[in-house]
Amino acid sequence: MNVHGRPVDVWSGRFTRPVERYYRVSLCTACMGRLHDLRQTLQKNIAANADYPSVEFVLLDYNSADGLEKWVADNLLGDVESGRLVYARTTQPRWFHMAHSRNVAFKLATGDIVCNVDADNWIGPGFAAALNRLANDRPERAVFARGCRLLRGRIGFFKREWLDLLGGYDENMQNYGHEDVDIFHRALLQGFRLMVFEPKHITRLHTGGAAKVANMEVKNWRATEAAGRARSAANIARGILRSNEDRKWGVATLRKNFKEDVVL
Repeated sequence: MNVHGRPVDVWSGRFTRPVERYYRVSLCTACMGRLHDLRQTLQKNIAANADYPSVEFVLLDYNSADGLEKWVADNLLGDVESGRLVYARTTQPRWFHMAHSRNVAFKLATGDIVCNVDADNWIGPGFAAALNRLANDRPERAVFARGCRLLRGRIGFFKREWLDLLGGYDENMQNYGHEDVDIFHRALLQGFRLMVFEPKHITRLHTGGAAKVANMEVKNWRATEAAGRARSAANIARGILRSNEDRKWGVATLRKNFKEDVVL
């Protein structure tokens, strides 16, 4: 397999090491105006992974105006109190920023492994355990994804490597598109191995083009995705594989779990 004309490392699909460690896994969702999706996915995802001993769900309320905060308080307070769910709300953003919101959610996470799960995604039973199994086989420089195509926002890393080696998602990519492919490619070009999880873990609701950009400032998602693709290719051609060197990133003021003020 090649990325930008260079060979990259893809897992063979054969496990070579036993499970010796249970990593803490953080499954992170950033949401603005997508309560209609979360009603169908989040509680099922929490229940489907209740048997994994060390998992947390991180829900970043990115200034949603659709009642998300009340819904969490009415339906998921038990999960918040148990530590199974971390809920944090910021009232700062006017528009949804995919890279920034994901960076904030990942920074909030306490897991050894951080993985994005879009609001319209089901992860299925055993997803946290599946990530842990892959991580035991590749305990460093790993990127966890379904494959090289149709990432659908589902991509995970060891948090320390996401911070130190990758510099998070590129926050210079505004609006919709390519920030996940960009970080995926930058990881592979740094020698990360692609660790592939099963397709049963990446089912999702259908989201139309208009819904994708409903909370974004620029509505022409094809144009913004193309701009992101061009920026990524230019950076990679210049050997820039760690993002956000020119800025403070993942910065936010939050109210966490309805009671704690947090500044990132």
